[in-house]
Amino acid sequence: MSAKSTDSIPLLVLDCVLYGSAKAVEYLGLRGERLLYRVGDGILDYCLRAGYIQPSKDMQQTLGIVTNFFIENGYASGVDIKEDTGNVTLTFRGWRYLSLMKKLNEEHCQLLACPLCVAEIAIFQANGLDTQVISDNILADGTVVRSVRITPLTNPDDVTLPGATDLSKVKAEWTPAVRVGLPAFEAVEYGLAQGFGYLGAQAQLLLDNIGAGIIEFLQDEFQISFPKDPSKTIENLASFFAANGLADEITFQISASDVKISFQEYRYAPVLKRLLENQSSLISCPCTLAIRTCLRQRGFAVGSMQWAFADERNLSLRMQLRRVADQQFDEEKVSRLMESS
Repeated sequence: MSAKSTDSIPLLVLDCVLYGSAKAVEYLGLRGERLLYRVGDGILDYCLRAGYIQPSKDMQQTLGIVTNFFIENGYASGVDIKEDTGNVTLTFRGWRYLSLMKKLNEEHCQLLACPLCVAEIAIFQANGLDTQVISDNILADGTVVRSVRITPLTNPDDVTLPGATDLSKVKAEWTPAVRVGLPAFEAVEYGLAQGFGYLGAQAQLLLDNIGAGIIEFLQDEFQISFPKDPSKTIENLASFFAANGLADEITFQISASDVKISFQEYRYAPVLKRLLENQSSLISCPCTLAIRTCLRQRGFAVGSMQWAFADERNLSLRMQLRRVADQQFDEEKVSRLMESS
């Protein structure tokens, strides 16, 4: 598939957001995993509303439908699910999460950010069941055999994280040639905004904190530079994400009061349209989040964001700038919101 294909996008564009998500909520510990589980609810909601999957009242059928959705979109080449007296064995072949799983494990982050997994967990929880990963076994060919215990869900706040997995034989790498279907990318992006939405005013600030993880990912894996000059930094981000298929072209203009960005064939557009239809102002686009973070690091915060659609996939964004003052991400406030939810 070409870099400008409208039906797929490089995995690295998705993984930089998933990495940023795990790192942004890592400080919350188990409550951070709960936040990621909420992303699973958003993924299911988007897939149903977009017509990517069909509704079913049967849990097993729903699990199969969602699993097939991710397989069809290249996130795994195959997944087998076997049940045995309260335990489930999941066999993942060609699982695209392995590289990101290794990177997170090496940084001692045990949070589960696999979109397929959190979507499946959301299905179990919706049916009153809890899941606990017992073990992961990595076979020589890269196949992952995961044992999961299924029990009645007595307290949604109870989350058990898996122990560290031996991923020494896994080579973590990202190339533009490894791609996932756009429907999966869209569903995850929507799930992030939807999953964090209940945090109110802190939601976009937490999403912006994902931007810091995106920047870290791009520096670690692709040696992208982020000069002090905001225009140079935005230029580097725009070039990277355009080259990797988030849009065919990303151009911008920056002044002391605003940043204007134009996206041609913007792959995030369907997600944005859905969020705006829901009257949500939250943004989870990796390029936009990274730009907002870079601006904040250089003393600016983004005020209002005004989107203008030329057509379905060509649009522009105007971000008003102001000096950073009071809208800082508040880790303690998010912790309190998590405790009260």
